[in-house]
Amino acid sequence: MTEPTALESQLSQLEQEQFARDLGALSRRVRKRPLVLFFGRATFSDNTKYLYLRALAEPRDYEVYWCSADDELVNQLRAAGLPCLHLGEQVDVSIDLLLHAAVAVFCVNPNESVRGMFPLVSCLDGARKVQLWHGVSVKRLTLQLVSYLGVREQALRRPWEFSSRADHVLSTASCLDPFWREAFGCRHLLRAGYPRNEVILRAADAHEMIGADIGADAADALVQGRRRALLVVPTWQRADPTWLSGTDFIARLLRHARRRGFDLYLKIHPTFARTEAIESARRTEGLYLLHPGADVYPWLPRFDALLTDYSSIMFDFLLSGKPVLRLDMPPGCHQDFEPDFSLIPDGAFAHVFTRDNLEARVDRAFGTDDLRDARAAMAARLFETDPLQAGAQLMRRIDRMVAEATADDFRVELLD
Repeated sequence: MTEPTALESQLSQLEQEQFARDLGALSRRVRKRPLVLFFGRATFSDNTKYLYLRALAEPRDYEVYWCSADDELVNQLRAAGLPCLHLGEQVDVSIDLLLHAAVAVFCVNPNESVRGMFPLVSCLDGARKVQLWHGVSVKRLTLQLVSYLGVREQALRRPWEFSSRADHVLSTASCLDPFWREAFGCRHLLRAGYPRNEVILRAADAHEMIGADIGADAADALVQGRRRALLVVPTWQRADPTWLSGTDFIARLLRHARRRGFDLYLKIHPTFARTEAIESARRTEGLYLLHPGADVYPWLPRFDALLTDYSSIMFDFLLSGKPVLRLDMPPGCHQDFEPDFSLIPDGAFAHVFTRDNLEARVDRAFGTDDLRDARAAMAARLFETDPLQAGAQLMRRIDRMVAEATADDFRVELLD
């Protein structure tokens, strides 16, 4: 196949951008149908997964679809009898549904959910767009990064612009409201909990276990509960990963785990996952490497403690009441924009460790654990509403959005 010339590539890009503008204009004008679309990650996980299943749990006056461009995920949902739309199978059908959707719900940047097919994002310009995001953050996000990273690179600028199109953003607490308004440029915040956190406090149902395959060996060990279980979750970073993502850290922690009689469950972020490392770790006694894309939330109640650098999962894990350990990362030691613990309320809720005292802090967390009250206090500040009512509260609001978006919105002027 002949490679396109530079001019042809530029023309193709210009055509795509014009196509996106045209689709956006159409979306803002076409009459909306009673249709709600949910978008998420490449695997069935996170907040939109649980809200989508909640939407399907009761009769609604509208259609509900999960939207994805990932073959494996779509096939998985179809096999379970769940309504879904493959964005790349029949493009005209996808464009039609997106143009006419009353509401679209996201938990990551829309650019990620549509695999970079940016004209599809413009198809939703006329829909009510709800951004749930994926957790309390000590990272500066989207529009907050403009002053740090600049806006000249399209690969940065376009996702930020897409994220700023949200009409409603979920905020779990009043102390976080200014952060979410600044991050997404959105002035309409919704107060509720994260839908994914419900399964920390109740049993997951069969559909909620879709996408939660952590491997038979790991699942069996957790269910049997014969040994204490420590979940290790390094977060994603824009630059070099932290110490937690290195093999020297895991080897050292594993040696201590064997001495103390507990198991490690490592969930590497998909960005840093390596197939060779996965295969090697599967053959290591006392260490279970969970699939990077697996939904670990249904399994969180079975872990005895969680260790991270600065992943948002540590804040959700507070709802379990169990110990949290985090790497000590003073300002300026990593990035100038993250982590920034001033973005959350003050409070010594986690057992903070360094390279020098890792083993002692793990022993303290599994032993005296003098931070129980501090964890409960922080959880109450970060999650102001009943965590078990998150899905119900959000769906009641989405029900009203659909009614508003599909109601007659014209007026008639009677002429003399």
